[in-house]
Amino acid sequence: MSLSYKEIIRRMNEAYEEFGILISQETKKLDELDLTVQQEYMLSYIEKNKQATANDIAAAFGISKSAVSQVLSKLEKRDMITKQVNPSNKREYFLTLGNNGREYMDRLLQLDEILIDKYYSKLNIEELHQMTETMVRINNVIREEKK
Repeated sequence: MSLSYKEIIRRMNEAYEEFGILISQETKKLDELDLTVQQEYMLSYIEKNKQATANDIAAAFGISKSAVSQVLSKLEKRDMITKQVNPSNKREYFLTLGNNGREYMDRLLQLDEILIDKYYSKLNIEELHQMTETMVRINNVIREEKK
Protein backbone atom coordinates (compact mmCIF):
# COMPACT_ATOMS: atom_id res chain seq x y z
CA MET A 1 0.00 0.00 0.00
CA SER A 2 1.43 3.33 -1.03
CA LEU A 3 0.53 6.42 0.95
CA SER A 4 0.56 9.93 -0.46
CA TYR A 5 2.45 12.83 1.11
CA LYS A 6 -0.88 14.31 2.25
CA GLU A 7 -1.90 11.09 4.01
CA ILE A 8 1.45 10.70 5.74
CA ILE A 9 1.58 14.34 6.85
CA ARG A 10 -2.00 14.16 8.11
CA ARG A 11 -1.09 11.07 10.17
CA MET A 12 2.11 12.73 11.40
CA ASN A 13 0.17 15.84 12.50
CA GLU A 14 -2.48 13.72 14.22
CA ALA A 15 0.22 11.74 16.03
CA TYR A 16 1.94 14.95 17.12
CA GLU A 17 -1.34 16.40 18.46
CA GLU A 18 -2.18 13.16 20.28
CA PHE A 19 1.34 13.09 21.76
CA GLY A 20 0.73 16.57 23.21
CA ILE A 21 -2.54 15.43 24.75
CA LEU A 22 -1.04 12.22 26.15
CA ILE A 23 1.87 13.96 27.87
CA SER A 24 -0.17 16.94 29.07
CA GLN A 25 -0.15 15.53 32.61
CA GLU A 26 3.66 15.71 32.65
CA THR A 27 3.77 19.20 31.12
CA LYS A 28 1.46 20.82 33.69
CA LYS A 29 4.40 22.40 35.55
CA LEU A 30 5.41 24.17 32.33
CA ASP A 31 1.84 25.26 31.69
CA GLU A 32 1.80 26.98 35.10
CA LEU A 33 4.35 29.49 33.75
CA ASP A 34 1.76 30.63 31.20
CA LEU A 35 4.21 31.20 28.33
CA THR A 36 3.15 31.49 24.71
CA VAL A 37 4.76 29.16 22.17
CA GLN A 38 6.67 32.13 20.75
CA GLN A 39 7.98 33.05 24.20
CA GLU A 40 9.07 29.44 24.77
CA TYR A 41 10.91 29.39 21.43
CA MET A 42 12.65 32.67 22.16
CA LEU A 43 13.79 31.45 25.57
CA SER A 44 15.14 28.31 23.97
CA TYR A 45 16.92 30.38 21.30
CA ILE A 46 18.50 32.59 23.95
CA GLU A 47 19.62 29.53 25.92
CA LYS A 48 21.24 27.95 22.85
CA ASN A 49 22.75 31.13 21.38
CA LYS A 50 25.00 32.87 23.85
CA GLN A 51 25.13 36.64 23.34
CA ALA A 52 21.96 36.58 21.24
CA THR A 53 20.47 39.96 20.34
CA ALA A 54 16.97 41.06 19.39
CA ASN A 55 18.21 41.40 15.81
CA ASP A 56 19.43 37.79 15.86
CA ILE A 57 16.03 36.60 17.04
CA ALA A 58 14.18 38.71 14.44
CA ALA A 59 16.33 37.22 11.67
CA ALA A 60 16.04 33.64 12.95
CA PHE A 61 12.27 33.82 13.44
CA GLY A 62 11.56 35.89 10.33
CA ILE A 63 9.64 38.54 12.28
CA SER A 64 10.10 42.26 12.84
CA LYS A 65 12.41 43.64 15.49
CA SER A 66 9.39 45.48 16.90
CA ALA A 67 7.52 42.19 17.41
CA VAL A 68 10.61 40.67 19.04
CA SER A 69 10.98 43.70 21.32
CA GLN A 70 7.38 43.34 22.51
CA VAL A 71 7.90 39.69 23.43
CA LEU A 72 11.28 40.36 25.05
CA SER A 73 9.80 43.19 27.11
CA LYS A 74 7.19 40.83 28.56
CA LEU A 75 9.85 38.19 29.27
CA GLU A 76 12.08 40.75 30.94
CA LYS A 77 9.26 41.93 33.23
CA ARG A 78 8.83 38.34 34.39
CA ASP A 79 12.58 37.88 34.97
CA MET A 80 12.66 35.25 32.24
CA ILE A 81 15.46 37.16 30.48
CA THR A 82 17.96 39.89 31.26
CA LYS A 83 19.58 42.40 28.94
CA GLN A 84 23.25 43.35 29.09
CA VAL A 85 24.71 46.19 27.06
CA ASN A 86 27.03 45.08 24.26
CA PRO A 87 30.35 46.78 25.08
CA SER A 88 31.10 47.08 21.34
CA ASN A 89 27.75 48.68 20.49
CA LYS A 90 26.02 50.56 23.32
CA ARG A 91 22.69 50.57 21.43
CA GLU A 92 22.55 46.77 21.39
CA TYR A 93 21.82 44.32 24.21
CA PHE A 94 22.95 40.75 24.72
CA LEU A 95 20.14 38.56 26.01
CA THR A 96 20.58 35.98 28.74
CA LEU A 97 18.19 33.95 30.81
CA GLY A 98 16.94 35.52 34.01
CA ASN A 99 16.23 33.51 37.15
CA ASN A 100 12.78 32.45 35.98
CA GLY A 101 14.12 31.65 32.50
CA ARG A 102 16.73 29.34 34.01
CA GLU A 103 14.01 27.74 36.13
CA TYR A 104 11.98 27.16 32.96
CA MET A 105 14.95 25.48 31.26
CA ASP A 106 15.52 23.33 34.35
CA ARG A 107 11.89 22.25 34.21
CA LEU A 108 12.35 21.29 30.55
CA LEU A 109 15.32 19.10 31.48
CA GLN A 110 13.29 17.50 34.27
CA LEU A 111 10.48 16.87 31.80
CA ASP A 112 12.93 15.17 29.42
CA GLU A 113 14.06 12.88 32.25
CA ILE A 114 10.47 11.98 33.13
CA LEU A 115 9.58 11.26 29.50
CA ILE A 116 12.71 9.16 29.02
CA ASP A 117 12.04 7.13 32.16
CA LYS A 118 8.32 6.63 31.54
CA TYR A 119 8.07 6.35 27.77
CA TYR A 120 11.06 6.84 25.48
CA SER A 121 13.16 4.18 27.20
CA LYS A 122 10.52 1.61 26.22
CA LEU A 123 11.30 2.20 22.53
CA ASN A 124 14.21 0.99 20.47
CA ILE A 125 16.88 3.68 20.59
CA GLU A 126 17.56 3.25 16.85
CA GLU A 127 13.93 4.10 16.08
CA LEU A 128 14.23 7.27 18.16
CA HIS A 129 17.49 8.09 16.43
CA GLN A 130 15.93 7.59 12.98
CA MET A 131 12.95 9.77 13.91
CA THR A 132 15.31 12.51 15.07
CA GLU A 133 17.46 12.29 11.96
CA THR A 134 14.35 12.53 9.77
CA MET A 135 13.25 15.69 11.62
CA VAL A 136 16.73 17.19 11.21
CA ARG A 137 16.59 16.46 7.47
CA ILE A 138 13.15 18.09 7.18
CA ASN A 139 14.47 21.15 9.04
CA ASN A 140 17.44 21.34 6.65
CA VAL A 141 15.11 21.22 3.62
CA ILE A 142 13.03 24.06 5.07
CA ARG A 143 16.14 26.08 5.93
CA GLU A 144 17.46 25.70 2.36
CA GLU A 145 14.10 26.66 0.83
CA LYS A 146 14.06 29.87 2.87
CA LYS A 147 17.43 31.04 1.51
